[in-house]
Amino acid sequence: MPLFKHLHISDDCNLYIWKIDEEVDYLKNQVELSDKELEKFNGFGSQSRKKEYLTTRLLVQKYIAADLRMENNEHGKPFLIDSDLNISVSHTKNFAAIFVSKHSIPALDMEYLSDRVDRIAKRFLSESELENISEQDRTFHLYQHWCAKECLIKFYGKKDVHLINELKIHPFSPDQDTFTGEVCRDDFSESYTFQHINFDGYLLVYSLNP
Repeated sequence: MPLFKHLHISDDCNLYIWKIDEEVDYLKNQVELSDKELEKFNGFGSQSRKKEYLTTRLLVQKYIAADLRMENNEHGKPFLIDSDLNISVSHTKNFAAIFVSKHSIPALDMEYLSDRVDRIAKRFLSESELENISEQDRTFHLYQHWCAKECLIKFYGKKDVHLINELKIHPFSPDQDTFTGEVCRDDFSESYTFQHINFDGYLLVYSLNP
């Protein structure tokens, strides 16, 4: 399928979403993989993970630059090799997305909305955050918090962060256009503003650090 959605956030910031309808062989024929990328691709056991891997590279090569390659640093954070562009990547059931900016640090997270989030809410939300959750739009509101905390992890750049004690989402209602949150660590303390897109049973939350 062609590109599902393109959001032109600013002059140097673009968000691309792809709906994954294609088979692995088709996607593989659409991208150029380095030997290192091919080795990583062959290491994935599931077809869905292979599709997600290929689609994020297809988005980079098709909409950013054909010769760009993407790798992950020692903390799993993606970066574009020999490029001054910053990138954030997310994928979930049948969708993949990239968020690219030259002058800002982007972060995004995309999730398929399901009731499973209610079962794990206490693992990533504090008591005060749980008290703020809307009962009328509970699933959607929980995923707004989940996606925002995933973005905060990406801003921080490392995974050794406590979801409840060190990642804070400030109170907001699910129908707000924007909401805020922060990373609260001794070695890193920053606040961010989030925006969201709701489509076809999915939620995408994104933010920029100027």
